[in-house]
Amino acid sequence: MRWILLSIIAVVVLIIAVALGPSLAPFDVNNTYWDGYSTAASICLKPAYALNGPINASAVFVIPEIRIPRSQADLLLNYVEGGGRLVVINGGPWSNELLRELGLNSRFLNTVIQDQTLNYVNNKFPLAFAISNPAIPINASVIVLDNATPIMIEDPGTVILAETSPFSRAGNESGPFPVIVAIPLGRGYVILISTPSVFMNSLINEAGNSELLRDLCNGTALYLENTLAMNNAQLLTRSYLYTAYSVMLTYPLNYLLITLPLLISSIVLLIRSKK
Repeated sequence: MRWILLSIIAVVVLIIAVALGPSLAPFDVNNTYWDGYSTAASICLKPAYALNGPINASAVFVIPEIRIPRSQADLLLNYVEGGGRLVVINGGPWSNELLRELGLNSRFLNTVIQDQTLNYVNNKFPLAFAISNPAIPINASVIVLDNATPIMIEDPGTVILAETSPFSRAGNESGPFPVIVAIPLGRGYVILISTPSVFMNSLINEAGNSELLRDLCNGTALYLENTLAMNNAQLLTRSYLYTAYSVMLTYPLNYLLITLPLLISSIVLLIRSKK
């Protein structure tokens, strides 16, 4: 019996250690490598693994690599309409699906932007330039991109926050291309960013990328990790653990946390008494 208990404890500790350890998932806040978001998290992004009610944050960042449930999309919609700032970073087809769920017509296109003239390192890293506007103040002036796509603007009142140079190209089209825009929705804004690479560890300290992040966060912002691709076992395990933890903190399960040490001690004493 003792060995069974010790084995269970060891497995739980191992799962927690793996889940909370360094990550290899792209755009994960626990990923300290070139494609991670650990630096962005240290600046202003606070990871969140579920939305269970009204959102209290200066901004919410999301990279929709999976389909976002309708219930969560509704919470995001209510947040924006109430005056919130939702930053949708292009993570693939599900990003456009989220925009449709929010009732927007603008979308991310599939073509990749290159710039032979104004770039960082090579033409695959085009530069974007911030545009002064009254809606979302941007202090950054030059932004380094990678694998960026044009944004098709189809919603009235949309403000372009940054665009590429006239020398840029995407497919057979010539620039400039909008790569960061703000769409008014209710009393708030949905901000579109055409690539998640802008805040990766490898680029966030280049040009004005980190300054752009601070501008958009406007304080401490939530970063929805549960919308990243869940084919990564570590990320999936961490999401489950954080969800379970948040559930245990709610009434009446929060009392279980108080009594758990006593329960474990009682089991150990019971085992010893049977020796």
